[in-house]
Amino acid sequence: MNHWLYPANTKFYDVFGALKEPETYWPMNSKVAVGDRLFIYLAAPYKQVGFLCDVVAIDFALSEILEKVRPFIKGEPDGGKSTKPFMKIKCSLAIEIEDDSPFAYSHLVDHGLKGMLMGPRKLENNIELLSYLKEAENGLR
Repeated sequence: MNHWLYPANTKFYDVFGALKEPETYWPMNSKVAVGDRLFIYLAAPYKQVGFLCDVVAIDFALSEILEKVRPFIKGEPDGGKSTKPFMKIKCSLAIEIEDDSPFAYSHLVDHGLKGMLMGPRKLENNIELLSYLKEAENGLR
């Protein structure tokens, strides 16, 4: 099992609504496998990890899942033309949005996050950050 830090732009997608569903679909932008865990980082204005999710299935075409995700897309979807595969995820933990959350961007930087989060990061490549996120997660359970 690997752990990933995945960015989410709430300007284009209703992340909160999608992750209230029992399961939802998310674009695969990395070599994610079934059983992997995702820390979903919410971009501005939130700037913190907001959800912890488990990958339950992979390799769906947008055309297969478009009707299930359409209610959460802000604006016009590309009509199923995307060649990017999607994964099915299940939210295991919703994290409260707080100014000084241990999951806030500033704390992630203090514990090893380098640069802006523009795409997924495999956390096994950043043991300091992975250890910090696991510790922060354990503090919530």
